[in-house]
Amino acid sequence: MLGHDRFALVHAVCRTRHLQLPDFTDARRVPTRPLRFRGKAFAQQFDATTLFYDALDLGRGEAVLLAPPFFNLADKIAGTTFTSDGEICQADIKTYDRHAQIWLTGIRDSTVQARGPLGKVTIPLSPSHTEMFRDRRVIFTMSKDNPIEWILDWVRFHRDVHGADTVLIYDNGSTAYDGATLSQALQSIRGIACSVVVEWPYPYGPQGTNSRDQRDSDFCRLGAWEHARWCFLRHARSAMNCDIDELVLSQDGRSVFEAAERSRYGFVRYRGRWIIGVDGHDADPGDRLPRHRDFSILMPPDDRWSWLRDRCAANRCLAKWTVVPARCPRDVQWHVRSIASWLPSYLPCSRNFSFSRFREIDSNWKYQRTNRLAFDPAVHITDDLLLKTLARVDWNA
Repeated sequence: MLGHDRFALVHAVCRTRHLQLPDFTDARRVPTRPLRFRGKAFAQQFDATTLFYDALDLGRGEAVLLAPPFFNLADKIAGTTFTSDGEICQADIKTYDRHAQIWLTGIRDSTVQARGPLGKVTIPLSPSHTEMFRDRRVIFTMSKDNPIEWILDWVRFHRDVHGADTVLIYDNGSTAYDGATLSQALQSIRGIACSVVVEWPYPYGPQGTNSRDQRDSDFCRLGAWEHARWCFLRHARSAMNCDIDELVLSQDGRSVFEAAERSRYGFVRYRGRWIIGVDGHDADPGDRLPRHRDFSILMPPDDRWSWLRDRCAANRCLAKWTVVPARCPRDVQWHVRSIASWLPSYLPCSRNFSFSRFREIDSNWKYQRTNRLAFDPAVHITDDLLLKTLARVDWNA
């Protein structure tokens, strides 16, 4: 929850009211991934203990409990009774990809009592903070230990190019600085009316490479996106899902927020291209921190033929999106690359919008990706649209 009056502040740090299994039971979440696909660090990275990330009071007698998937705990959750001020609440359990929710109606108090096979526990409800973001154009992301200079450049770019006026950052356990330090830095950016840093200290989860067998245990970001939706963004004018190493471009100069707001479904989806550093072209920053504006070379295309006998660009980045939250159906899931189970996410991506993803704006947390190549003028192409767009940004304000 916010530590201050949410209507008085425009910049804040938010903490969730999570519920951990060790607080009241010996039960733990058990992974579903077969043993042969678990790496050495799997057990350490897997979130076995978070029962709920947060419990949000949505008003009008309704609340939602946001959670990692229940897995082996599902029957115990189904057998749990939830009450508010002594009255039984109606509970609707929803299961999504690597995520679960319990919707409660009949809320009469600031807490909910749960009694069932897992035990008995009182769950405090957090207020939603949607008024802070009402009618705002929001960029939101998750970050861990990204240099603050990168984050501020990312904000400045989307402010000047697309008209973003509000920032929502889920900080996934940074150790280089705390949420208050990041929040203070965001306050220095001209034209940003509101910023919230959410402390999101949950395990990111084990990664995998096989989408069928190994995309089952990284719950953290999908939980954050649903938390962003229901706690902050329901009344936002529009919201852009974008990583710190990504900058959204427009062929005709239009704002992607405006495009989403004027679109038929309130939704725009677009693909990306990798921007790389090459020796002999990009300046070597030496001991200086590299910045987005230091790079402009596109990763060479790698066209391949798919099993459908259709050409695909293997070096293209998977899609990202911008949405008008109020026009998004209630039961769909905000996913990293799409909005799952919603028709517009399966329509062709926009040709007017794209994003540049910078290989060297990264701490190599997932894999080594900042090794440079030698410049080859026959292969490496400058992204002129990126250069033109970078020139529109006031990097000092």
